[in-house]
Formats: sequence, C-alpha cells, structure tokens
Amino acid sequence: MQGLVTYEERLKAVRHALRRRRLIWFGIRGEDAEPLRAVPEFQASFAITAALRSAAIPARQNVALELDLGVRVDLDRYDLDFDPSSAATGFRTGLRRVAEEPCVLLTYRPNGFVSSLAFALSETVTLAGMLKDRQAGFEFKPWVETAMRAAGVDTVDWTYVPDSERDRARRLLLRTGPLVLRVSRASGGVGMVVARTNDDIDQHWPEQSDTFVGVAPYLDEAIPVNFAGCVFPSGILRLHPASLQLIGIDGCTPLPFGYCGNDFGAVRVLDRSVLNGLDEMGRRVGAWLASERYVGAFGVDAMIHRGRVLFTEVNARFQGSSALSALIVRDLGLPDLYLDHLAAFLDVSPGDVGPSLWEYSQLQSAHAHIVVHNSTADTLSLDLDAEIRPWPRSTVPVQLPEAVPVAPGAVLGRLLCSQSVTDDGYRLNSEADLAIARIRGMFKVRND
Repeated sequence: MQGLVTYEERLKAVRHALRRRRLIWFGIRGEDAEPLRAVPEFQASFAITAALRSAAIPARQNVALELDLGVRVDLDRYDLDFDPSSAATGFRTGLRRVAEEPCVLLTYRPNGFVSSLAFALSETVTLAGMLKDRQAGFEFKPWVETAMRAAGVDTVDWTYVPDSERDRARRLLLRTGPLVLRVSRASGGVGMVVARTNDDIDQHWPEQSDTFVGVAPYLDEAIPVNFAGCVFPSGILRLHPASLQLIGIDGCTPLPFGYCGNDFGAVRVLDRSVLNGLDEMGRRVGAWLASERYVGAFGVDAMIHRGRVLFTEVNARFQGSSALSALIVRDLGLPDLYLDHLAAFLDVSPGDVGPSLWEYSQLQSAHAHIVVHNSTADTLSLDLDAEIRPWPRSTVPVQLPEAVPVAPGAVLGRLLCSQSVTDDGYRLNSEADLAIARIRGMFKVRND
C-alpha cells in the first residue's frame, strides 16, 4: 500500500537491528513460529507442543517438550514453571545452552524461567518480550476491565461477587436471566461457565484464590471478535487484522467458551461502523497499555451485541491467531505482527500506524483456521491404521500429533481453511463440520 512501510523494509530493519545475533523462539507451539522462517537469523525453536516443520533448523534446536513428556498437554492448564519432571528440566537446560551465545529470545507469552534466564545470561540474551512479573498484572481481568471503563471503553457489565455472597448472583439471575461466571485469571475459555439456575450457581461456582468471581449477564447471539496490535516504546500503535473468533463449537472443545480458532473472511459481514468501533477500541486499549509501559504484541477480544462493540479482554501476548494473521498481512506486503514486535524491542522505528481494521477487512484474504481439542475424558492416540479419507476441498490438515498421545483438553489438530467457515463464531458450515469429524475419527482411546 502506497506510503506505508513494506514487509521487506521492516524485515531489513529488523535484521540490521539483530546484528547477526541468533533469533530464538520460545512458545507454547513451535508451529506458531512459522512466520519467522523468513528471517535468516531465526535458528532455534523451543516449544511445549507442535514442533516447527523446518529442515533448516537442527533437530536439537527445534524442540517440542511433548516428545520427552510422552503426552500432548492441555496448554490452557499446563505451566512449564511448575513442572518438576526430568523432561521439563532437560528442556530448560537445552534452552539455556542455546542462549549462551549472543541471541534475541522471542517469547509467545512471558514465562518465569525465560525471564530469569534473561538476567542470568544478560551478556548474551536480549529478551524480546515482557518480564513475567510485569506482564502478570495484565492477565488480571478485573483490573484491566476497570481501567478500560475509566478510559471510555464500553465493556461487558461485570459484577465482582465475593464467594461468601452468592445470593447477589442469585438475585442477578432472577433479574437478568442466564449468567456467565468467570475466574479472574485464565485463557482459552477455561474457568468460564453459564449458570441458568440457582443450582448451576452452586454447582459451577469457580474455585480460585481471589475469593470473588466475575458475574455478567449472558449475551445471547453476541458475535465474538478478535484483533491484534503492537505497542512501540514511543506509544505508537499498529493494529493488525480482525477476525471472527470461533468459540465453544461442539466437536472442537468441551468448554462452553473454549477457543476453537479464527475466521478472517467472516469479518467482512460486519458493518463499517462496527469495524470502526473496534478500531477505536483498539487504539484506546493500546494507549492505556502504553501508559502502563507495556511494549509489544497484544490481542483484544470483543463482542458485537445488538450493534454495541463490547470489550471482553486483552491478551498481553501473542495469540492462537497470530501466525495466520501474520501470513495474511505478509501477503499484502505489509509488516506482520512478529516483525512489529521485534521492531518494538529492538528500537526500530514503527514508521507509520498502518491500515485501519476496516481497511484491512477490504484487503485481507478469507482464510480461517479451526482448532480441534480432545473433547473426551480419555487420552487419545492417532490411529495409524485408520482410513485416510479425502479432505474437503477448502481444508488441509495441519500438524497432527503422530508421535504422542493427546491428553483431555489438548489439541488433536488444526485445520487451515481457504474460505470462511462460520457466520456467527459458534457454528461451522457443513464442509468444516465434515473436516473436524474426520480429525476426530483419526484418533482412538489409548489403552496402556
């Protein structure tokens, strides 16, 4: 696009700022680092699951912890910082050894071990990410929501109810109808339930250390939306394309609000006024993050309810949609979220604020991806004897875990789709339904 910084210009500037240091990815999924393969300095990937497919990176430096753990874990519940296993210890040791040479360490989300590593190896490691203790506050939803309301952002109407005062939730249920109950810190839809009766409130009241629960009216037919951005140290914000978020889809997740992917084509159904509202929200969120000295990539979840654009949460990190978003933006010849994030931490000028969300919506390709979780209570293994049936024309299978069994809640596989798959974020079209059914059909209960 004329007058804007191009992808090649940003790549050249980032490579210059790297000064021949190695670029190392640390993330929950190795495949999320796919956009970094265009950076020649990218030479190592350490991830919890789904190793990056790259012949250019030596196997000892393209590590997926799941292979040594012997199981694919539920990433919304697993935390490397609290894993004392020998496999996790070996993983941390391997990352430390690679970081003993001059490098820039790029993180999907902050981690206590990596933050400590950045100090212990400060002579060789430049951390392209927030320190865990600084970032943790941005994951505390009540604080963020309170700050958003003060910044003039329209939010979901959360009430914070002490554990000892559940009668307040019961009165709210009587007044407004079904409620959403939510813990203060969680991701991927974990810790969120719908309460339709008083018995539901008692049965599903979340247990957490905060001693209170977020309670809000359940907004029927609200369209879930997501977009990303990057905050530069100067306070300049660049936004990245919006998508309809796939939430709670039967067959993809056992959670009522579980994350199931993103549809970048379906966002075109939104009115320009809605996209402009999302854009304004993103810029207010980015300004607040900058005021709190946040730097780097972030995501925003929102809902469109009866024409209102409502903030739901900020993800102070990369997201499950980041890799696909980056590929879409790169196809437009513009800097992707990964290059923007690196630029922000390597003192590269942002150059411009980039397109608006509406402008992106008119240009971005209609790609989607569907994340299929193990929705059963059993550990599943890929059935190598299962019949491989043809995939629907618009989908291709991505990164099935052939080598390890899959724990309940963990990801069975991810589908990349070349066309839109949903109208509302809660239901898939028939072709996509067929594709995810075939993924599920390729797995069997593991019998040890």
